[in-house]
Amino acid sequence: MRKILTLLLPLALMLPVSCSKDIEPQQTQTGDEEHTVTVLITGGRAATTKAYNTSDLTLTDGVQRLDLYIFHQTATEDDRHVAITEITSDTTRFVIKEKKGERVGIIAMANLDVDTAELLSGHTLADFADYWNMPCPIVWTANNFDFDRMPMVGAADTYFNGDRTVEIELRRLMWRIDIGNIVYDPEDERMRGKDVFVKNIAITNIGNHFNPTMSSSIGHFYTWYLFFGNGEYEGSSTGAFGRITDGFRFYTNAPSGWSQTGTWNPGGPGILNQSYPRTINNNWKVAKGVLNIDATGKYLAATCQTYDVANGQGRLATAGNTAVQSMTVGKSLYGFMGRGCFSNYSPVSTYNDQVQYPKLVIELVIDGVSKFYPICITYPQPNTVYQVGTITIVGEGSDYSNFIEQKYYATFNISVRDWDQLEVNNIDVGVDPVTGQPIGGQQN
Repeated sequence: MRKILTLLLPLALMLPVSCSKDIEPQQTQTGDEEHTVTVLITGGRAATTKAYNTSDLTLTDGVQRLDLYIFHQTATEDDRHVAITEITSDTTRFVIKEKKGERVGIIAMANLDVDTAELLSGHTLADFADYWNMPCPIVWTANNFDFDRMPMVGAADTYFNGDRTVEIELRRLMWRIDIGNIVYDPEDERMRGKDVFVKNIAITNIGNHFNPTMSSSIGHFYTWYLFFGNGEYEGSSTGAFGRITDGFRFYTNAPSGWSQTGTWNPGGPGILNQSYPRTINNNWKVAKGVLNIDATGKYLAATCQTYDVANGQGRLATAGNTAVQSMTVGKSLYGFMGRGCFSNYSPVSTYNDQVQYPKLVIELVIDGVSKFYPICITYPQPNTVYQVGTITIVGEGSDYSNFIEQKYYATFNISVRDWDQLEVNNIDVGVDPVTGQPIGGQQN
């Protein structure tokens, strides 16, 4: 198959965290030996990659609110929620005292909408992990995002067998694709010299909910399995988007009542007591020539770049010009760690076998006709920027926005059969004048 685009390796986000003043213990216990654990909540570490960097696409988000959900292994009646809304320094220092021998798991979530934070409050760790009934969804379009306020998660567990300090690192529940340029360089000479516009660049099939945890065990608080499940892979995912070879095998299971085109009411406080779509920009099994963009407001700006082709925007190639041509995009698009693509899939399929998972879709208008270039976003990673320097159009696009139609060929042998022959020696004809019945009627 011809290569459609060139991708560079992802660049993990550097997380500028601003956090609050020290938070002192919210409970004390007397009569038994106690120990103190100091929790330091900090930002993620920068990863070294071979991706390019650009000052035009800087990171401007940070922590504006922290919600801590504290779970006890023994004294579960002491489980509680702590909201930190005054963020004044680079690290949050939270102090907690418990009886000797207790084990506590702390989940830190940054930048949740207040209604989502309240919905999670009071729920058990088993509720957090219940993906089937999903009593604790983090709904992306329920105000759990802005360009300077992205949802983040981190966790740690600790035994209270002595005074100690533990750290919680935060990672975003978002991934981002930075697109530098689109180049029109088709290998087929018949595609050169066309009038070509870029109409849309979009992230499609984005799952709209994140279940807080994959596990109901405090024993998983020390690893990212708690949030992203299935362990980490290394060297086994050569088809991953951005050509990464290690990361998380994240996948959100479908809850009860889930469908690609469905809606549901989380039944929570405030804005959570209304219907939300299961999928944002769903393009699974849409009609030929259709690119469905249903995101609105900031979610539309985050997931789609549209050009006004009718007024000359987005011109990629000019009719009659057969040279290689390009245009600068300079756009960042965002995805949410919802229903992620957990295995390697090809965009080439039949209509009934196309996959439902996230895709980066380029829509071109070539001599007035829309053609689509869908790219599977396989194994999308949290807290990661995929910096795509160039997308090169080298072949013909698809009539469908979600898949490239697979063609099948059949060979038929066609021949003309000789006439069959049957001899008829005699046919008796005539009618009896009295009875009106045929006379004879024998064919020989």
